[in-house]
Amino acid sequence: MKTAKPILIYLFIALLSASTAFSQPVSEPDSFIYRQIGNVALKAYVFKPATGGRHHPAILLFHGGAWRLGEAAWTNDRAKQFAERGMVAISIEYRLANGGLSPIDGVDDACAAFAWARSQADKLGIDTKRVAGYGVSAGGHLVAASATIPAIRGNKIPDNARPDAMLLYSPALNMAHDSYFGGLMDGAGDPAAYSASEYISNKLPPTLIIQGEQDSIVYAKDAIAFRDSAVRAGAKCTLFVYPGVGHLLTRNLKVQYKDFDSDPAFVADAFKKENEFLVEIGYIVK
Repeated sequence: MKTAKPILIYLFIALLSASTAFSQPVSEPDSFIYRQIGNVALKAYVFKPATGGRHHPAILLFHGGAWRLGEAAWTNDRAKQFAERGMVAISIEYRLANGGLSPIDGVDDACAAFAWARSQADKLGIDTKRVAGYGVSAGGHLVAASATIPAIRGNKIPDNARPDAMLLYSPALNMAHDSYFGGLMDGAGDPAAYSASEYISNKLPPTLIIQGEQDSIVYAKDAIAFRDSAVRAGAKCTLFVYPGVGHLLTRNLKVQYKDFDSDPAFVADAFKKENEFLVEIGYIVK
């Protein structure tokens, strides 16, 4: 991320008018503690499809906020939409890079969330082989890192702590030379060791990236380079770059770290592309 200015507001605007009409009503989420670290209880908010039963694909959603702000509820609207399409959709709370913590802690929590979801497969009705990650901006970094980096603080990431597919919305992908990210790390680790762009291989899960062409927070060139490297490696990676808009597809190009004015037509189209991607990989029906 380019800017090191204080991030005041970092809301992801989920438009309920997006693309496909939904047929399954979804109730309010069930709340679970998926991880306890000292006196910090991290929660997962689970939206279940109305059909019930077992073996539903799942999707874990991670909010943005420059690693320092935000809450799981920021992704609730999109989570409800996925649940309405028959998925178990889970909005994830993770530790923010404040008070001596770094983005590494958020990546660690993301991996723990994927492992927890699979461990609760029978209770939540999840198909453990179809667990996707959905990340917005900094949340996109957490999902992409959990899928690609080999280890966290020297501890190897097990397969059950990784996503089977990724949907990334204005994601932070190239952290190796990002001064803002490096400042948040503040000696906690090598930024390159937590940069998804450094670990692209044919093992990359099927990936969809939504990106604004004029994004000054995370760059379109990094998303393009990520896609190109993935395709060269033999992985499935699809990128949609929306012209004339910035971070989170905002039309406000002058101030892209707050006061988002996301283009409603582009957001609706992006959600449509996400749904089509999930149909293509067998997670939802058309």
